[in-house]
Amino acid sequence: MSTDPLMGEIAGPGSGPPLSGPGVTSPSLSGAGGRFLSDILVELGLVDEAQADEAVEAARNPGQTPEKVLLESGAITEDQLARALAERYGLDHIDLTEYPVDTSAAALLRQTAAKRYMAAPVGFAEDGALVLAVSDPADSLGLSDIAVMTKLPVRPAVAARSQIAKLVDTLSFMVEPAQGASQSVSTVIIPPDGDVAADEPHAAEHAEEAVPLPSGGWADERELSRLREELAMALVERDEAKARLEKHGEQAAGDHERELEEALSTLKLEHERALAEAQTAADEALRAERASAQQALSSVRAKQDEALEAERAKRVEEVEAERARTAEAIDAERERHARELEALRGRLTEELDAARAEAVAAREEPAAPAADSGDRARIEALERELAQAREQLELTADADRRAEAARAAHAALREESERQAQVHALTERELRAELDQVRAELERLRGGLGSRSEPAQTTGE
Repeated sequence: MSTDPLMGEIAGPGSGPPLSGPGVTSPSLSGAGGRFLSDILVELGLVDEAQADEAVEAARNPGQTPEKVLLESGAITEDQLARALAERYGLDHIDLTEYPVDTSAAALLRQTAAKRYMAAPVGFAEDGALVLAVSDPADSLGLSDIAVMTKLPVRPAVAARSQIAKLVDTLSFMVEPAQGASQSVSTVIIPPDGDVAADEPHAAEHAEEAVPLPSGGWADERELSRLREELAMALVERDEAKARLEKHGEQAAGDHERELEEALSTLKLEHERALAEAQTAADEALRAERASAQQALSSVRAKQDEALEAERAKRVEEVEAERARTAEAIDAERERHARELEALRGRLTEELDAARAEAVAAREEPAAPAADSGDRARIEALERELAQAREQLELTADADRRAEAARAAHAALREESERQAQVHALTERELRAELDQVRAELERLRGGLGSRSEPAQTTGE
């Protein structure tokens, strides 16, 4: 609360007991004092981001603000704008269509002051402060003037301008002083002690006592009458001069007040223009930063895509080449073993046929001991050849095992290719993470630009 004796007491945000009752909304956003009204309107859900961006874009013209554009386009109402202003300045918001107004509070203020500052007394807080519904909570000069006029601490609450104007026309304010009333002419003589006579007979007596009477009969009477006439004329001229001075003072005060209002309007326009220019510069800087970041991100993404494609093509070529070599080796080994098996089968078939023929012949003829020994030799030879054939069959089985090993190697190559694909997917996720970091950096830059433009707004206010 401001305690300047010359400026009056103004209750600050959070000071004194909270207001309560129908139509009262306390501030709910934290840190809203350093933000734009368009952002507060978005956070309150009164407009969406697209509407706020369009209003900011349209407010580039001098004398326009985003909230004024939204109000004129019908996107928000005056009451919603008052709600956002209350959140920004940390004050209560009052809906005068629901709040029970204490009409006795208006008797502390003149209607001209209420219309000048667009403020209406609506009641008293629990600590005795005057609850004042205002449309512009940034007008600290007007709040201080009302605090001095009412001789009470003032607690501002934000309401819609149209609601305040309608309420001001219906309240019973303090009686206004008469404007331009002429002073009554009298022949009162002010005695040396500074007290003014109450009526004309006493004034005449004081006049007779104050003016010495000369001796001389009728001449003295005529001189006395002349002096009385001159005194009356002097008093009339004095009253007229006093009336002119009072009228001139009132006119000068009115002129001074108009000059102050014009200067205040000029300052507000300059502040709005500076704020719009700062907002435009911040938007341009943000767009430039965003474009630069997007270009950098596109370049990084293109390089990563090229590297991934090159690595993928290289892996595919290696896998295909290894697959072709493995297939050729398997086919060659199969052909060789097939030829060896065919040759071995032919040779074994011929020898078996010859052995059968000899066996048949041996049965038909009487066997000789020498012949029996020869047959045993042939049988042993056949058994050895059979053992060799079995070894060849084992070699063939070994070749088949090597073929299976080649197939397993081919499967391993396929798994390696799948692993490389997983690596590529992991790389893509890392690139997306870098993209999110770049976006976060863009948001941080936007916040920095907003904080740099906000001091200009605070200085203008």
